[in-house]
Amino acid sequence: MEKLNFGNTKKLNKEELIEGLFQDPYLSRFFIENDLNSMVIEEFLSTLLSYKIEKDRCSNCNGLNECKQDAVGLEPLLKYENNKIKILYKECNYLHHQNLLAQKNDLITAMYMPKMIYDASFEDYNTNTTSRMGIYKYMMTFLRLFPMGEKVKGLYIWGEYQKGKTYTLASLANELIKKGYNVVIAYYPDLAREFKSSISTGGLEILINKIKQADVVMLDDIGGEAKSAWIRDEILGPILQYRLLDEKPTFFSSNVSLKELGLYMVDNGQKAEQIKAYRIITRIRSLTEEIKM
Repeated sequence: MEKLNFGNTKKLNKEELIEGLFQDPYLSRFFIENDLNSMVIEEFLSTLLSYKIEKDRCSNCNGLNECKQDAVGLEPLLKYENNKIKILYKECNYLHHQNLLAQKNDLITAMYMPKMIYDASFEDYNTNTTSRMGIYKYMMTFLRLFPMGEKVKGLYIWGEYQKGKTYTLASLANELIKKGYNVVIAYYPDLAREFKSSISTGGLEILINKIKQADVVMLDDIGGEAKSAWIRDEILGPILQYRLLDEKPTFFSSNVSLKELGLYMVDNGQKAEQIKAYRIITRIRSLTEEIKM
């Protein structure tokens, strides 16, 4: 049977319109599931026709740029309730995907990081070495226990340049934001410079509080920054102490071990300097499990 054209309903009589509605598989199923007789269908004919016209606009749509609906990205659906047929609206797949991406960008704060971190995924994670397999298993355990309210340490991952440390942190960050957690992942050498420059702009406290309060923080390449006793004692120390007391997971990557990081953070050979650096390392040890990649 030839399908009717609903582009101009004025040319069709009532019987033809109803017959055309029954040709639509969704509408036909809707009538049967709700046990609707011809009287009800005729009573809400204008509603059903409006639905049919709007639904047809969604056919063969290739994206939001081509959307023909008055409200872009919303597709109609029918509901029978209290003896009335109503048109409701929901996000189409294209709008839903766009909103998920926007939500993802809202949840993750990537500071001075390469664009590849947004695409990092466990699906592509290489577990071809013992250390990588150990890291992968730890992250899987973290993802299972952290949402349950369990206290789980972060990781201090260290190893040679271009071993995949940044990708490892990014893949975990992307899994966490899927679960709705706010994540800050930052390239630490540039972050340290930002701390200094934000003094003049008045944004230092805002920046510090953002890192303190994030659900999960990841500091990439710590130890690669220029030495600064002020950053160490007045910025990094309080951030780590806050996160330690509040039991907020914190992750690090570095080219050096924690022991070597402690030596690097000593600004000179004085005993007081050694103690200050030791305090930072002690906090990192309390926050993380150290593993070499």
